[in-house]
Amino acid sequence: MATSTEGDRDPGADLRDLEAMLDAVSDQAVVKLGPDGAVVRWSRGARAMTGFEQDEMVGRSVEALHLAEDREAGLVRQELEAAREDGRRTFQGWRVRKSGERFLAQVTLTPVREPDGSVSGFVKTLKDVTESARAESLFHGLLESAPDAMLIVGPDARIVLANRRTETLFGFERDELIGREIEVLVPARFRDRHVGHRSGFLADPRLRPMGVGLELYGMRRDGTEFPVEISLSPLETAEGRLVAAAIRDVTERRETEQRLQRQRDEILELSTPVIQVWDKILVLPIIGTLDTLRATRLTEGLLEKIAHTQAEVAILDISGVPTIDTQVAQHLLKTVQAAALMGAVSIMSGVRPETAQSMVHLGIDMGRLRSRNTLQDALRLALAVLAERAGTAADAARSLTGGEGR
Repeated sequence: MATSTEGDRDPGADLRDLEAMLDAVSDQAVVKLGPDGAVVRWSRGARAMTGFEQDEMVGRSVEALHLAEDREAGLVRQELEAAREDGRRTFQGWRVRKSGERFLAQVTLTPVREPDGSVSGFVKTLKDVTESARAESLFHGLLESAPDAMLIVGPDARIVLANRRTETLFGFERDELIGREIEVLVPARFRDRHVGHRSGFLADPRLRPMGVGLELYGMRRDGTEFPVEISLSPLETAEGRLVAAAIRDVTERRETEQRLQRQRDEILELSTPVIQVWDKILVLPIIGTLDTLRATRLTEGLLEKIAHTQAEVAILDISGVPTIDTQVAQHLLKTVQAAALMGAVSIMSGVRPETAQSMVHLGIDMGRLRSRNTLQDALRLALAVLAERAGTAADAARSLTGGEGR
């Protein structure tokens, strides 16, 4: 019995195999065209994608899938001529299903050549990319409308995509940024450190807001720096894991915060002036709640005034302080100790009964600090202290003179 060989294979079987292979492609329409663009073979995928059956399309021009304006412009003829001259062509365009619904197709047109080089037909594949194009368009629309500079960075730390705000913020054209490492937007003094940061993020990708409470800076094309806040997010794509970076210029906000802080400091200084009420007597009226920053400024202001006026007595009036706790008492004690080092005696006034009870209850020892209920009483005590000091100084002088006389 004779056995078949490869050379004895029925050409019809080869054709059936080819047709079966074409029909097995379900996500694309595979169409065989004649040299003039008429449909010769219409695959199962083409039927599913367009809604046209094989007997409705075989022998008919493939321009039946084109928009009316494209048919009038002779687009099919132009596509066939381009593929005939240049070889395989890939492009994207709108097509129409049998129902009249439009869809965006990614089209590949490949000429079929005879041994003599003449074109006997074409193979055309269509892939419906409507949804992916819509998603991409939506993504780009969101990217362009974002108020922040938006960058998409690849796993190699090179910029893949940048929005319009990036151009405005950094002064680069997008074409200048694509393909460059992200460090091009980082000041030179931070670049080595930044390489380590981005490697750490790629090793553990998760949403990370950065810059809140940190000193982060971007660098413009002209080399100028500006403070930024950055939010990093991993982005899973068909090309692998990318990084989405949202960058916000916080220059104006920082300036506003600094201006408010300066105003706050000025208000604090104005609200607690050190008053010279008598020669060598100062009064520091404390009003409101004390915190560490304010207490520090109070101490600094009092010491500067003591040095400037050569004051010998400082009255701390706490009648305007709503509550006394351990922290407030410690601040007052430190102020008293600092004044003593400057040679000034401190007197506390405005000590109400409840304030005294609170200090005793808290176990606060104010040392030998003198106190009075009212500012008037404190002023009397201050004058007595000055008189006592003057008398002591006079006695010391007479003693010194008498010693010299002997």
